[in-house]
Amino acid sequence: MIGVDAWRRDLWLAIGTALTAHVVVLQQSGLLDDTCAASILGAIEATSQGEPPATESATALAAIFEQRVDTVTPAACAALSRIGRGNLDVAATAHHLILRQHALALLEAALLVRLTLIELAGAHVFTLLPVYIGASPLQPSNLAHVLTSTVAPLRRATARLQLALTDLDQVALGSGSLAGAAQPVDRDALASLLGAEVATESTIDALSSVDEFVAASQAAAAIVHPLERLMVELLTLVRQEPQALTLDDALLAPADGSLPHFRPPQVLERCLNDARGVVQQAMVTERAASAVPFGPRGEAGDALAQSSARAMQEATRVCQTFAMLVSGPLDFNRAWLARNAGRSLMTAGDLAAFLVAEEGLPLVAARDIAALVTERARDEGLEASAITPGLIDAAAMLVIGRELGVEIERLGAYLAPRRFIEKRTVQGGPAPVAVRELLDIESQRVARDQLELEARQRRIEDARQHLGTLSHEIVSLAS
Repeated sequence: MIGVDAWRRDLWLAIGTALTAHVVVLQQSGLLDDTCAASILGAIEATSQGEPPATESATALAAIFEQRVDTVTPAACAALSRIGRGNLDVAATAHHLILRQHALALLEAALLVRLTLIELAGAHVFTLLPVYIGASPLQPSNLAHVLTSTVAPLRRATARLQLALTDLDQVALGSGSLAGAAQPVDRDALASLLGAEVATESTIDALSSVDEFVAASQAAAAIVHPLERLMVELLTLVRQEPQALTLDDALLAPADGSLPHFRPPQVLERCLNDARGVVQQAMVTERAASAVPFGPRGEAGDALAQSSARAMQEATRVCQTFAMLVSGPLDFNRAWLARNAGRSLMTAGDLAAFLVAEEGLPLVAARDIAALVTERARDEGLEASAITPGLIDAAAMLVIGRELGVEIERLGAYLAPRRFIEKRTVQGGPAPVAVRELLDIESQRVARDQLELEARQRRIEDARQHLGTLSHEIVSLAS
């Protein structure tokens, strides 16, 4: 959770960065001479290192920052330093600079989780397990195939975060209080020095928009939601089939002498609660945005920015914790899971396919026979592995008036869970060859996203260093 002091300090530093870029552009444009520019830049650096006042309003912080700079700057220079800007656009820029960093951290964590899950899936292509709809078993699959149902929504949520980051990577500096200034500055040059892609196109939109805060919060919620669903499933597995999943001792609650057996998976449970907290925080951001009147956000933007930052910071922590959990401390019992993969007649649906392919029966007759066999097996409490040629012959007599005399060896090739899965070679299916192909594609997607992230991080770092170099050169020339 973002502390008040940390948030205020981040704002203070971001305001200093924005003002530094502004002075450099004024000097480069000939609107500020070297002596004044050096004096103001020195005052900005000194003020940045000072303690921010006890207020969370970015606009108020910008005004106080400006006042402190003015006290150590010649009056004539101080007046010139305000050309082309106001406190509202400085505050809005500071918000975006901070949120951009939170979005980059979350994007990095989301890519880590995707890669970790892909690697985990690659190790469990042959780990069988049953899949349910609600409380009812549906069909067997393998852990790798099941994990792709988390990897895919994570990828889509990451794309949402990248779009939100594009909006956050625009700056309002130079927009003034609404309509810009009578003596404008080069807003694209300001954006470049701050490592942003572009300046916000509309000056009123730069100060009035709320959608980027909502989009960033919603993207954070979208990223943790598939993890939340998977964690619920893992905790259900721990509760119902404790032998199926082994948790490292570090993930369990400390031993209690009065209840030595009671050691719940507290790290996993806390991570789940944190994920749910992100979703709630995103809803807070959305409600706050809906209450902001039309026009410049003013101080209402502070609550939006803080709420969005909290959502992204908490989502980052969830992703990092989850990646740690699934990269080693969780161990799946392959033998136990495989033993339960074919229970509750989950593979009985392939009996009709067997009768069509191996016995040449019409599809309608094959389905009728399969339904009768499944119903009788359920009544007798049998699993698919216990279906015999005798059961099939009894059903066949009722449907087609003759016995089939199937060989039990051929029947096992259709009803055994592993054989059931191997036949599902359709694109995106659970067959090992199909799952591996999908995992390779997802790995390539992560690699591309990682390259884009690194390029963006390099651009921001290069801009930071370039701004520092320009500021130092101006001060050095004037001294």
